[in-house]
Amino acid sequence: MIDTITVENLHLGCQAKNKAEVLSMVGKEFLIKGYVSQECVGFLNDRERQVSTFLGNGITLPHLPKEQNAIIVKTGVEIFQFPDGVIWDRSNVMFIAIGVAAKEKEHIDVLKDVASIFSDEIISNALSLISNEKDFLRILNQK
Repeated sequence: MIDTITVENLHLGCQAKNKAEVLSMVGKEFLIKGYVSQECVGFLNDRERQVSTFLGNGITLPHLPKEQNAIIVKTGVEIFQFPDGVIWDRSNVMFIAIGVAAKEKEHIDVLKDVASIFSDEIISNALSLISNEKDFLRILNQK
């Protein structure tokens, strides 16, 4: 699933003051790209209130709660990079948000890909700082 990412799915050098701004960016992009049939920022916030989507190594995986699968029109993944970091949960700082609009099976496939790539702290750190989209994709697709 991650191997289908193109420069159109990358948002490098982003800035946000807080988690709410990050989720707003992700939700707006989901709507613009046609992954969802309606505004979904509130649902992304709901999901964060249920359980944090922070995975470690500065990575978070914003996605819709299972109850909102009906608004997902097509699967999509958007990667947002925040080189300055964003405080996510009290002591966690997020540098990369991987927004996922996917139903159950596809969602699990994305999680496997993300775990495979971003469990390597060196790769996570490199991707959080790299400013060239082609270099970002090259590193992302090495695994």
